[in-house]
Amino acid sequence: MNLGEFLYRIRRQASLIVMWIKQCTGYGLPFNKRGNPQNHAFCRSKLPCLPQLPWFYEDLTLSDFIIENDQQACIISNQANLSVSTDDLCWHTAPDTGRSWPLKLFARIPFTSSNPMGDIQLVWARSRLQNLIVLGLISNLTNDLRIKCQAAQYMEKIMLSWIDANPWLKGVNYISTMECALRLISACHAFDQIRNEKINPQAWQGLVYLVHSHAYFIRRRLCLYSYAGNHTLGECAGLVYAAILFPELPDAEEWLVVGLTIMEQEANIQILPDGGNREQSFRYLALIVDLCGLVTCLLRHYGKFPPDGIERAWMRGKDYLQAFALSPDNLPAIGDSDDGYALSPHLRLSWKDSFHASELPAAPLQIFAASGYSKIPGAANHGTMRFSHGKLGRASTFGHGHADALSVCWDLDGKPILVDPGTYLYHANARFRRYFRGTSAHNTIAVDDTDQALQNEKTAFGWSSAYTAKLIWHSENLDGNTVLLANHDGYSASGVIHWRALIYDGQSGRWMIWDRIDGMGEHALALHWHVDTPVEMTDDGIIIDCMNSSWFVSVKGGKSCLYRGNEQLPLGWISRKYGTKEPLNTLKTEIRTCLPHEFLTIITPMQGNQTPPIDDNLIDKLRNKCSES
Repeated sequence: MNLGEFLYRIRRQASLIVMWIKQCTGYGLPFNKRGNPQNHAFCRSKLPCLPQLPWFYEDLTLSDFIIENDQQACIISNQANLSVSTDDLCWHTAPDTGRSWPLKLFARIPFTSSNPMGDIQLVWARSRLQNLIVLGLISNLTNDLRIKCQAAQYMEKIMLSWIDANPWLKGVNYISTMECALRLISACHAFDQIRNEKINPQAWQGLVYLVHSHAYFIRRRLCLYSYAGNHTLGECAGLVYAAILFPELPDAEEWLVVGLTIMEQEANIQILPDGGNREQSFRYLALIVDLCGLVTCLLRHYGKFPPDGIERAWMRGKDYLQAFALSPDNLPAIGDSDDGYALSPHLRLSWKDSFHASELPAAPLQIFAASGYSKIPGAANHGTMRFSHGKLGRASTFGHGHADALSVCWDLDGKPILVDPGTYLYHANARFRRYFRGTSAHNTIAVDDTDQALQNEKTAFGWSSAYTAKLIWHSENLDGNTVLLANHDGYSASGVIHWRALIYDGQSGRWMIWDRIDGMGEHALALHWHVDTPVEMTDDGIIIDCMNSSWFVSVKGGKSCLYRGNEQLPLGWISRKYGTKEPLNTLKTEIRTCLPHEFLTIITPMQGNQTPPIDDNLIDKLRNKCSES
């Protein structure tokens, strides 16, 4: 820790003490719940104060807004798939356990994996107030005046309920400063959508209080130095929103300068030169790319020039995301994800108009060197492979990264077949947290039943050591094949180096994954393939049903066994949404042997056509490349 960070941490702690004293005494706070909203142009305006954004409405229906008989119950879902009813607004109840988080100074609330309440991420998800965006969108979609009126009333009730139940600095919803920023942004967009409805002055008053109290708090709790990451970008975006939309607030000018300066700096760090994510998470990349886009659009809407670094980060991040997915709904589940969004799952700010995979032109091999991912697009009926040869995550603790060096994932016609099983939970069930971010939960090789990197058992995110992975060589026409060769040194402490080549034969449609484990002595090796489709085990491999075709997967180099939903190991699980897990077919091929050792996985379409034999010369060339490197 350098002197700058040391002083930053002292100031951060001192500011917390000062804020708590002000909260307890009521003296010196620049905001209160009874301010006059008419002093703010955002509250007085009859016209929208925020830019028009591209929304995806096809999956949004009035079923998201339920009116049950005369009870007038409004139930809406947020990004964590948790419903919120205006008849049951329990902002401190843990959805996974039903227990109540304490209402005391946030800094005194333990929330790590050993806490008795539940996973804090689940209660945070409700409190982002992004469900208000859903109500605003529904209000704009319908011509039913009754529904419009009720939507506005429910929005008021939800926001005012949150303010009343969450006194400033008290409770779990102030632990994460970024959560405060996302809440601020959501509330502003939501009420801007319905400003033509009859909104209670008390609601406008509550909005001003929420924005001012949150921005004041964010400014004093910015995540900087070793704390910097996707949270920093969210916090800065919140400051910019507060400053632009409520310039009458006393600190608005400072918020704007600080927010834009730090956001531009961090955007260039967190969003890599190729558009990838420093934290090695596709979902968090989508969140921060959208945040850069929202700030860019907001500034342009007010006739201001966005900082070049923020806008460029948005542009390169957009290109990167669209290279790997057609929409935010089908992003690769690589690295951590809490299913969160910058604003709403319905937002399409960083995505092109909806289109289908079949409409995409054939693309060549794509290598993203800075982030460490490659994409081999096969022919239309051969699918696409993604190859991970990047870093574990951001230094120094490597945050949201998973131990997935040299992992391979395969999509066929837009459906994931060989998959990354996802995240599951952060702050509950430490055993499964270790599994889902560990090596055996990814399509790669574990040596001696250990991860490629050492997990820090004291935290849910940290790693005590990392690995270096790198792409060594590639060719788009090696004897008619596309070939990528990479290695990693995650097991170098044991004298072991893992090499992997991903090979595509476009003529036959065959995919091959060649693994070589170099080193000395005897080791236990385990190759894993996580298959999200029906599987039939045979004597020499598995048959997998993919869409309208079948493929045969053979693995040479060890004894194979199929696992599904094994609790003891654990093995054979997938988390499709944060907080949920379900059984998944996992093929594990293992052997205990002296090194060096090789595995060969062959994925062949079962179309009755003759598949050419494996070219031994190709394997020899790969061995030579390993020796030369």
